[in-house]
Amino acid sequence: MTTKKITFKYLIRQLHLILGLASGLIVFIVAVTGSLYVFEEEGRELFQHDFYHVQHPGNAKVSFSQMSDTVKAHFPKEKTTSIRFKESKDAAIIFYSKKEHAISVDPYTSKIIGVKNLDRDFFTVVQQIHTQLLLGDVGKAIIKCNVLIFLIMCISGLILWWPKQKRFFKRAVTINFKSKNWKLVNWELHSVLGFYALLVLLIISFTGIFFVYDSAKNTVAFLTGQPAPKKEKKFKSKPVKGRHYSLDEAYQYMSTTNSGATETFLTPATDSVAPIRILMRYPYAIVRKQSTLYFNQYTGKVLKAELYKNYTAYDNIAKSNYDFHTGRIRALGVGSKIIYFLSGLTAASLPVTGFMIWLGKKRKKKRVVANVVAYAD
Repeated sequence: MTTKKITFKYLIRQLHLILGLASGLIVFIVAVTGSLYVFEEEGRELFQHDFYHVQHPGNAKVSFSQMSDTVKAHFPKEKTTSIRFKESKDAAIIFYSKKEHAISVDPYTSKIIGVKNLDRDFFTVVQQIHTQLLLGDVGKAIIKCNVLIFLIMCISGLILWWPKQKRFFKRAVTINFKSKNWKLVNWELHSVLGFYALLVLLIISFTGIFFVYDSAKNTVAFLTGQPAPKKEKKFKSKPVKGRHYSLDEAYQYMSTTNSGATETFLTPATDSVAPIRILMRYPYAIVRKQSTLYFNQYTGKVLKAELYKNYTAYDNIAKSNYDFHTGRIRALGVGSKIIYFLSGLTAASLPVTGFMIWLGKKRKKKRVVANVVAYAD
């Protein structure tokens, strides 16, 4: 009886197999939803255009106060949590409520354009599946573990793919579709496609880890010489009797002192001491440029200013993390989205081809055992 020699590659292969079987279904789901979400912006423009755009009549826009009154009149039980819109003349103003509704308002007439239930919105559901499998905190915990597992799978896959000699490299990067041996083709699809998508999948893995692990953020802060990031401090507005600073005044101040924005996010004061928060985003190539001001809801005093011109090295990494995770790298245009989309589909195929490889080997072992038993009999 011969014993199988245990080598480093054998151990890596076993690790790759065990983790692959344990996480395969999750990887498939996350990869497919990730691929779909890559084109979320284009998808909304194509299929939900009328919800986000209006006819520009040429007259001035009405105030946010008037639009808020319209929303309250139509939806008295809805509490606005944020207001978002593009800084373009044909952009609708979108009010988001605590009850997971998005209400589109015409900024020129203050009329309601449409209402969307975010629990049924295709791209919102896709994102929730991707980040929490529609299982709440349990799903988030599963995804958190799976992100780390996927990184290990990528690294172990590269080790297994690496040719022993340079002369085998060409064969390691080609798929022989002419082969009549479907098992060989399946193996090459798993190995070769995984190699071609590896760089993007590693980027997705590292950026995913940055999202879900505070230790990753702390490590990046340490490497960039910055203090460890802390939870955002809750600013409070000290009440002043008889005074009130409106959302329109806050927006006017922000747009005047920090002009050139392409998109704006307004957060009204949610209670008697909460601040008004205005966030504006600006054109960028790689690092997302955004500035945020917090206002006292009574006096209009700026409680805190977070300006992109003051970004630290850590901020540059943190503000580019989302785009590198989703493929929305502005400097590369739609090309980066296509690459990420194809890489995501490749990632979704790996558990399938990997399972077929494992199943084929398992059946082969059963046949060998059966033949040995038959021979012994």
